[in-house]
Amino acid sequence: MQVSRDASNQLAIDPNATERLSSLARSNPKEAIRQVASQFEAILLNQMMASMRSNGFDGEEDSSELGTYRGMLDQQMVNAMVQGGGTGLADMLARQIEGVARIDQAATPAASSGMLPLPALPAAAAKAIRKYAEAAGTATAAPAPVAIPSERQAFVSTLLPHAGQAAERLGVAPELLVGHAALESGWGSRSIRHPDGRESYNLFGIKAGGSWRGESVATLTTEYVDGKARKQVESFRSYPSLQAAFDDYAKLLEGSSRYQRALNQGDNAQGFAVALQQGGYATDPAYARKLAGVAQSLLAH
Repeated sequence: MQVSRDASNQLAIDPNATERLSSLARSNPKEAIRQVASQFEAILLNQMMASMRSNGFDGEEDSSELGTYRGMLDQQMVNAMVQGGGTGLADMLARQIEGVARIDQAATPAASSGMLPLPALPAAAAKAIRKYAEAAGTATAAPAPVAIPSERQAFVSTLLPHAGQAAERLGVAPELLVGHAALESGWGSRSIRHPDGRESYNLFGIKAGGSWRGESVATLTTEYVDGKARKQVESFRSYPSLQAAFDDYAKLLEGSSRYQRALNQGDNAQGFAVALQQGGYATDPAYARKLAGVAQSLLAH
């Protein structure tokens, strides 16, 4: 099956995909079915790749540049697989939808699908297209905000006063920074501590590179070498207080060309999250969705 290569390249990065697919479906429903099938296959491959990468992952290496390049390589591999013919899943899905369409057209040639006003496309096919088109078009969209459990309210209440100054420097709502800290630290459950039990206040998983002149703490983390996960000791920045942690985080984003698009996003949780992921803060393909979901939940309360 020949599928438009543009469609697969737009997967998970273009929120306008649904609108384009709907437009194509009105003029060429058969091609729309095939493009959606191809995108669904790519979504599945991306999820499989992310699952493989996350085996043993504890979230602490998200800031490494090596992880950034691994994420880029994974995306290229998925695109190459889809454009090269894929695994055959897209072919089977397209044939199944097209087969249902032919059967329904023969039985009720005047029927209309609620989504696509074409008699050749039955409700069953339209439902499948709607489901997978929405999955493709909203792959980077944040999930609906959810209620914050009471045990996490203390975490939020503690951090919000410290996030204000850093948020003002970055031009974003303080809830976005607290949301990022919550995601990176597991709502405080993955605290990095010194051997003597002292807190490092490293809420954002920032490593102590060669330019770091402050105190550091060594801890066990997961790194990927030649595609294989392994545990190794890494050095992380340590701060004297929560305020110092937020100040250094703001300094990191302000001073890096990689994260300039994350600045001045106001309360746009989605824009902030996507900019961080595109800048290489994390390699998890769903990282922007997770971060935006947490941040939007905080903004809603």
